[in-house]
Formats: sequence, structure tokens, C-alpha cells
Amino acid sequence: MELDKRMSELQEMVNRKYIFEKKVQELNDQYYYLKDKIREIVYKLENMDIDIKELNNKTIIYIWYDIFTTKGKSVSKIEYDYKIYVNLYDYIHSEMIELKNKIEKIEEYQIEYDRLISEKEEILLESEKEKYEKMQKLNVESSKYKNRVRDINEAINAANYLEHSLKYLVELLNKTKDWTNFDIFGRGLFLSLTKTNAFKQTDEKVKKLHYLGNKFTRELKVLNFYMDLPIDISEIIHFVDYYENKLYDDIKDKEGLLNIIQYINKGYEIINHSIDTLTLYKKDYIKQLLKIEKEKQQLIENE
Repeated sequence: MELDKRMSELQEMVNRKYIFEKKVQELNDQYYYLKDKIREIVYKLENMDIDIKELNNKTIIYIWYDIFTTKGKSVSKIEYDYKIYVNLYDYIHSEMIELKNKIEKIEEYQIEYDRLISEKEEILLESEKEKYEKMQKLNVESSKYKNRVRDINEAINAANYLEHSLKYLVELLNKTKDWTNFDIFGRGLFLSLTKTNAFKQTDEKVKKLHYLGNKFTRELKVLNFYMDLPIDISEIIHFVDYYENKLYDDIKDKEGLLNIIQYINKGYEIINHSIDTLTLYKKDYIKQLLKIEKEKQQLIENE
């Protein structure tokens, strides 16, 4: 019984390899695109005599503060681009390393699984083989649905994290009315606030916003390899595109803050619709999974 249980666990983990490889493939495309993009931006910054080391030390919120209070005069679009793409590259790189480590671990599980299968088949009586083959087929189906539920949960988690970061962005935008006052008293006051733990936490969440939008898009793309999801991924891609290409201009102009709020509200709608759709698919897969588990239990009881 313990042998069968371990084989079932290993089968689930081994079957994750395909989906992890799909995720790594998506990440690789992003990774090399960002690498080339950053190299191109660095070349331009060096020609502009911009201090890249100093730029690296600035928080994303401080960059926004500079853009807002000077209407973009002290921070160019190319500097903003460098900051957001380097942040995204760092997150993408970390995720890729994590996934590759998981794939390596799965290869170890595959060796153990193959060994246990051989051991199991050696001790099987001729009369047990038919039932064993039926159980194996049910285990394959069960593993498939368990992994689909797991993939949906990961997409829902990505959506929830993205929504949470958007709320932090709204809180930040509500405080921008005070940024002009900070500018009057001098940048030292604002810089002192950036050293507080609360500010650092907010900056980290806002910095991660770009990555979370990117990640949620990739999670949905991977799900679409084996699900025909009625979710318009182009809407989410459009939202990420806004962060990269239009947010800078809206930060420069106080009136443009209304545009940011509108995009956030649209983002909430897209995310909530996606979560609702994914939850419906998840319920259906769980229903199928319970049916398979019931069949497995009946097969065991008939021994």
C-alpha cells in the first residue's frame, strides 16, 4: 500500500515536468528579450553620460516622485525604461532559476518512479495484473486533473497578488498630492521617508507590479496549452503594455493620474473576470477528480 502511495505521489510530480518546461520556454523568450533591451538602453544611457550606478540605487517610487515633481525634466523616459526593465529582468531571472531547479528535481523523481514501477511489476501475480493496469490508468487521469487544479491555483494566486499590488498603487497615487509639499521643503525630507520600513515595503510591492502583470499573462498562456479558456489575454497584455509605454507620461502630468486610475479600475475588472472563470474551471476539474478517486477506491475495495 505504501509502495502504491509513493508511486502515485511520484507520478504527480513527474507529470509536472511538461508544464514546467512550457513555463521555462515562456521565461526564456522574456529573458533574452529583456537582456537585449537592457543592453540597448545601457548603451544609450552611457552616451547621455547618465550615472547608471546612481540610477540603480534609486527606488522606483523615488523615480516616480522625480518624474511627478519635475514633469519628467529630471528623469527621462529612457531612465524610467531602464529601471522597470532591470527590475523585471531580475524577477524573471530568479523565477527561471527556481523552475529549472524544480525540473532537475523531477528528473530525480523520474528515476525513483521508474525503479518502483519495476519493483511493483516484479512482485505482481498474474491474476493482479489486470487490476493493476486499470489502477495505473486511473492514476494517470487523477494526476492529470490534480495538476490542472494546481496550475489553475497558481494562475489564481498570480491574479490575487497582482490585484493586491494594484491596491498599493492606488494608495500611493492617493498620496501624490503631498509630493508637491515635499518638493517645497526639499528632497531630503522625501529621501528620509524612503528609508522607513513601511516605505520600503510599499516600494517593493509597486516594483513587483510589472512582474506580476507579466507573470499572470504567462500563467494564462500556459493554461491555454490544454484549456480553451474564454479569457482575452490580449487585455492583460495591453495592461502590461500601458505600464511600460504610457505610465511615464501620465505620471508627468497631474491630470494624467486620472488615466492611471482608469487603467487600474479596468485592471480590476479583467483580473476579477479571470479569477471567476478560472474558479469555474477548477470546480469542474475537482468534480472530475473526485469521480476518478471514487473509482479508484471501488477498485481497491473489490480486491
